[in-house]
Amino acid sequence: MAKAGNKIITTRDFIQRYELTVWLGKEKKTQVDKNKLEFLYSMIAEKLLALEALELGLDKEPEIEKAIKQTEKLLILDELYKLEIKNKVEVTEKEILEALPKFNTEVEVHYIIAKNKREADSIWSLLKKGIEFDSLMVELGQSENKEKLRWGDIYEPIEKVIYDYLSVGEVYQPILVDSLWYIIKLANKFSKFGLSPDEIESAKSQVRKIIQLRKEREKLIEFSQKFGEGKILKVDAQLLKLLFTEINKIVEKKKLIRRAENVAVYPIAILRDDFLEIKKNLAEHLDDHFLKADSFKRTLDYVIDQLSLKGFVLRSENQSVAGTLNSLLKTIINEEFLAFEGYRRGLDKSPEVLKDMEMWKDAYLAYALKRKLLDSLNLGKKITAEELLRGYFPADQIWEIKIQEILVDDLSFADSLLKLIEQGYDMGELARRFSKREWARENGGIIGYVLSNQLGEIGQIAGTLEPGQVYGPIYTDEGYSIFKLLDKRKPKDTLYVANYDTFNIALNKLIASLANKYGVEVKYEMLKLVEVTYINTIVVRFLGFGNRILAVPLLERNVDWLRFLKNRKLPLP
Repeated sequence: MAKAGNKIITTRDFIQRYELTVWLGKEKKTQVDKNKLEFLYSMIAEKLLALEALELGLDKEPEIEKAIKQTEKLLILDELYKLEIKNKVEVTEKEILEALPKFNTEVEVHYIIAKNKREADSIWSLLKKGIEFDSLMVELGQSENKEKLRWGDIYEPIEKVIYDYLSVGEVYQPILVDSLWYIIKLANKFSKFGLSPDEIESAKSQVRKIIQLRKEREKLIEFSQKFGEGKILKVDAQLLKLLFTEINKIVEKKKLIRRAENVAVYPIAILRDDFLEIKKNLAEHLDDHFLKADSFKRTLDYVIDQLSLKGFVLRSENQSVAGTLNSLLKTIINEEFLAFEGYRRGLDKSPEVLKDMEMWKDAYLAYALKRKLLDSLNLGKKITAEELLRGYFPADQIWEIKIQEILVDDLSFADSLLKLIEQGYDMGELARRFSKREWARENGGIIGYVLSNQLGEIGQIAGTLEPGQVYGPIYTDEGYSIFKLLDKRKPKDTLYVANYDTFNIALNKLIASLANKYGVEVKYEMLKLVEVTYINTIVVRFLGFGNRILAVPLLERNVDWLRFLKNRKLPLP
């Protein structure tokens, strides 16, 4: 479809990138040809910048090299997961048909939670003596423990009890789930009948996904046990103690500040700047080996970077610094062994990884050259590899946003709240009553003003909305979120707006000079034939072994460079 120097953009490349990311105005059907052409020119601009960055050796800059290597590692892990787990799982039609009646049956479950076996046995004894279950729930202060669920949403051992052993009104003996005991009553069942062929096929598709994921989990446990046999790794005890001390110092400082300000102490997150402070304090040890295995060694500097990327968060006082650090280090160690195995098998040379890496590397290199240009103009600060990895945010998509949010655990409940909002119910009042966030009960769920790239997917989507628009439910790590954009404005003091006009002109002149240097070709008629959707969305790609990245790098709009071309042969949008 297009060519920039020796870099080719195929129809497949274009469709993948266009469909899996946000583009301002994509939803407007009347300007589809303009959107496609602008998007293609922006892809060409990225390729041109990447070519020049490569020629300048910017791929060897430490931060960019880290970003490229980290992305490659995640893609190799995903490829290994496919080979060892995903591709070895098969879901049969018989399994789908057996599970379908359960999937089409919603259950209402009442439950009592006990902290230990002794307490659970005591409650069970009272129930066997004839104490009414729901009355006991009220007496124990657990009257709200009622859920409407369906097959696939429930912890599997409990699910088996509910669907296979209990009739409506019956209670089952205590079951241990993680560290708590559950006594369950099946309060009601609601089965769907008379489904249309389309509804049946949709249900079968969802059942297939649930069975696939469950089989993958089983295969993963089996693979992990076998893979871990005989592997030995040493953690440097002295470095671990130093790292723990630094993290704990920051956590305690944040606790003191929050208590002094009389605000909620949790959650506490160790942020990028905190990790930079840790690096500064441990500067003399950064090149020392923190992890030592027969097959690889990893420095303290590397481990701190990995902790920063994984996200170090204490969500409640029940979480300790030592326990959280231990858990994250286990994940990092497992990934290092798996990544080593992936490289040993040559998965970094597999067609899928090479193709994806070409796209991501070009995106990182283009950003590196823009950063170099910005530094030369003395207009702003540097962008770190971590910022690149956490999200790829073009200048015209960074906003200061003010939103109102309701966060809940259950999707169906979120849908119900959304319907109430659409019917005119006050969103602030609903947030005060139902949102999981403690502070939401005080200010009606209002967050603002914050930079959109600080709120993850919510921020990215909010930046595309108009004030007053409501969006959701959207799944986040904390639950299902419904939010309304109250206001948005351009930031006053960030990299993306500091003398942006000056930077923008310099950037477009640079791209134009690179177009003349490397040459650009566009098959415009081929582009016109490409059919696209009008859905403006950001897609997250879930990778094997619990990782995720954006499906494709977000693309910055760069089309003004066409106006600086000496020999303008390309059609303008």
